[in-house]
Amino acid sequence: MISLQKNKYLSMFLLVLFLQGCVTSHYQASKPNALGTDIAVTPDRVITECEFIDNYTGDYSDPYGFMIHILDNENTVLTASSGTVLEKKDCLRWQVAADKIIRNAKTVTVRGRGDAEDPIVKKEFKYAFERHGTYFGNGRSLNYLAIWNDKGQCFDVLNRDNPCPKQAR
Repeated sequence: MISLQKNKYLSMFLLVLFLQGCVTSHYQASKPNALGTDIAVTPDRVITECEFIDNYTGDYSDPYGFMIHILDNENTVLTASSGTVLEKKDCLRWQVAADKIIRNAKTVTVRGRGDAEDPIVKKEFKYAFERHGTYFGNGRSLNYLAIWNDKGQCFDVLNRDNPCPKQAR
């Protein structure tokens, strides 16, 4: 009888430890002001990309665009992209900065101009998320402004001297 009680307590203890160790994936979009939308997600719902820009006629010899793809609750992908054309080396620098913020986080917030609640229009573009699978773009896009995590690490493309949005401090 005592052995049975010990097993019961041990089982409950192990269950509690397991449940505390499990982190559920989440996505939440909010519009804190007229300037932008904040999307708070777990890192498993975020991937970054530097994409070569075809048909570019500007001054850069190696033009790239920086993007952050976010898996939403409808299992479609919203994209926050920079409106700035970058040289490849600069785009990769932005990607490394964003990936570091994502990698070190329990929660990541991406801020962009636009509306994350626009109607979904499935696109042909597919994005692969390691924990979730491959999903189509949803036609929703934001003009990327900043990314930060719950640890206070930030990367803001508009204000490099003071990169954290006031809400992230």
